[in-house]
Amino acid sequence: MSAPPAKKSAMPWVLGGCGCLTLLLIIAAIVCYGLYRSGKNVVEKASKEIKEMKELQANTETPSTRQTPSTRRTPSTRQAPSAPVTGLNTYVNVKEKLPAKLQPNFVPFSFDYPDDFEVQPQGDVNFVKVEKYATQGEGYTAENFAVGYAWFTPPDADSDLLYDQLLDQLGQQLVGSFHNYKEHKRMPETVAGVRGKAAIFQADFNDAARTKIYGKTILLHPPGKKNGVTIIMLATSLDPDIRSANDVGVKGESAEILRSFRLE
Repeated sequence: MSAPPAKKSAMPWVLGGCGCLTLLLIIAAIVCYGLYRSGKNVVEKASKEIKEMKELQANTETPSTRQTPSTRRTPSTRQAPSAPVTGLNTYVNVKEKLPAKLQPNFVPFSFDYPDDFEVQPQGDVNFVKVEKYATQGEGYTAENFAVGYAWFTPPDADSDLLYDQLLDQLGQQLVGSFHNYKEHKRMPETVAGVRGKAAIFQADFNDAARTKIYGKTILLHPPGKKNGVTIIMLATSLDPDIRSANDVGVKGESAEILRSFRLE
């Protein structure tokens, strides 16, 4: 669900935008630095998500579980959409429970997730990730929902400018990390009352079955705050509810998680 190539400086992009906004050079330099660090962390989060998905799928494929040409899923043999899950759990981001590395970037938030999603082991990149496995079992991702952080420096910087610059940098890096990566579109996205921006994309695992990966990255910058959040939603063609990248965040159970997301 390889390490990204070396990143180029974001300076030319940000200075171009800052020029039209007539910001002082010193402020532009601060924005550039904050943008570079934010973009670096967004890229690391998304790259780590896809790497984990690939490794887990590879490690759990054994001769007895590996799909054969007769059993691989095709659009005509896709499972019927799963029945709604009524049991819900609530995740609350608590600073004291995070690894020390993440605590300085703490953002208070919470969301509800269905019983068939599992909280994944805590790492030092994302605040949290919950994942739903496909019917093939653990190691075969159907949907996942991860929340990380992004820096917006200075806190009163123009959010639209930073959103596009971060998504540009993210897209350039993910081209080298995702097989057949293609960004489909960007659009405004309001989550928890905060106006953000989203990019939806598609890739694949480069496996024999050409399992598709559908993704959506959402950047949220609460006004006046240095720390915002990055929401990364991934789904695969093993999920009967998700049939295209446009479905991510709209259909499936991860869409319900997104709708329940709250910034405290």
